[in-house]
Amino acid sequence: MQIAPSLPGTPAHRLDPDARGVGPGAAPRAAAGTADERLAARGAPAARAPLTRGLKDFDPTRQSGVAGAQLAGVFLDRLQQGLQALRQHYSAQLGADPAQPGASAAGADVLRAGLRAGWSQRERATAGALDAQLRVGEPGQARQDFRVRGLSRAALSAGAREVLTVVTGNAPAPLTATVDPELPVSANLRRLDQALAPVGIRVRADSAGEPVFSVPEAEWPRFQDRILIKGEGRRFPDGQAQPVRTPALPPVLGEAVFEAPGAEPAALREALDRVTVGIAAVAGAQQRAQALLLEQQQGLAQAGGAAVTTPERARALADGFARRLSEAGYARFEAVAPTVAGISRERVRSLLG
Repeated sequence: MQIAPSLPGTPAHRLDPDARGVGPGAAPRAAAGTADERLAARGAPAARAPLTRGLKDFDPTRQSGVAGAQLAGVFLDRLQQGLQALRQHYSAQLGADPAQPGASAAGADVLRAGLRAGWSQRERATAGALDAQLRVGEPGQARQDFRVRGLSRAALSAGAREVLTVVTGNAPAPLTATVDPELPVSANLRRLDQALAPVGIRVRADSAGEPVFSVPEAEWPRFQDRILIKGEGRRFPDGQAQPVRTPALPPVLGEAVFEAPGAEPAALREALDRVTVGIAAVAGAQQRAQALLLEQQQGLAQAGGAAVTTPERARALADGFARRLSEAGYARFEAVAPTVAGISRERVRSLLG
């Protein structure tokens, strides 16, 4: 018996007939009677086998990692197919007779519309496991990168020491961080990161050393241009905290990829170059998703062969399971499905004594 997969790209789940006591290799069920009679008929109870499925194998982080990599991988595969088709179409327009149906501008319009529609569903299709920078993580962990005007690498490296007070809508109290130009930029970024982490804002440096701020993608509307900063009259004015601009970093697939180019060969070549760059970016993300999936699956396999669950580990697993169940949306299903898979009625009875 098979159960159809609930997620695209995942294999069907097969119920093990032996595990349920109905298959060819299953032991016959005890005859009806009282519990004592059934126990006497079976003889002395055998030692219980260690748990090899269910909560023993429940690892919230790795289960989420597997789910995120699978969802992102399916989405990236479809995205790559669309980009490849668009590149072939542009190549045909440049190298073939424009009068041919396969090289028509209308055909390119259809491909671009499909790509745009697919990209707009990225967050929903991957359950928040893939962000606009094509970083792969756990479901619901996608983040939105942005800058903060006035907090550049140059601003952190020059001027005098200054205490910054940051106000956000979700902070119970103002947050403070001290910027000291005599320290390395990396040290100042760590100070900002530690000060802003309680409200979900993280800070890091990009490849050029410029500060990059990020928040959970789902919460971006609450932060966009709604952060207020008060300084000491050096980088930011003293007195009342003032709103600062927080421009979002552009996504890997910029809007230009979905826009129609001109009919001139030069414009088509530029469009072809943009699509080629997008194909390379998606290919890199596909490799990262595959590597993450293999890593998490190996970790789960090692956990499945671990020693018998101790009471301490059982409590920790139960606590983690309860936390997952308290979360809304996909996390709830993602916690329950792998945990209850393969738990038979006979196993439940044996556990309940």
